[in-house]
Amino acid sequence: MECPCNGHIERFVSELLSTGSMLSGVVGDLIDALPADAYPGEDPRAVVVEMVYGTIATALGAVDPQDVRTATRLIDLAGTQVLEHLRLASELSRRMHRSDVGPGRTYG
Repeated sequence: MECPCNGHIERFVSELLSTGSMLSGVVGDLIDALPADAYPGEDPRAVVVEMVYGTIATALGAVDPQDVRTATRLIDLAGTQVLEHLRLASELSRRMHRSDVGPGRTYG
């Protein structure tokens, strides 16, 4: 699929999706692989997330904190925009397919 985006945006989206998917899979696999008694009294998910945090912190520890804050804002902005567009598309679909209205457009 060809993206109408600028190259840097396409790369950002690609990295965001692939890294997010990979990390979700790794966390899920690690949680599933933990024996039930591996961390008594602790939430296995929280333990795994803390491990991932530690690993990522070793990579980002030398990065300018402002760059990390900027990256965090960009990730949040991207996620917020996707959810907003999903909400708008869902609302438009509801309006287009309302059964309590006669024939004709119910949108626009």
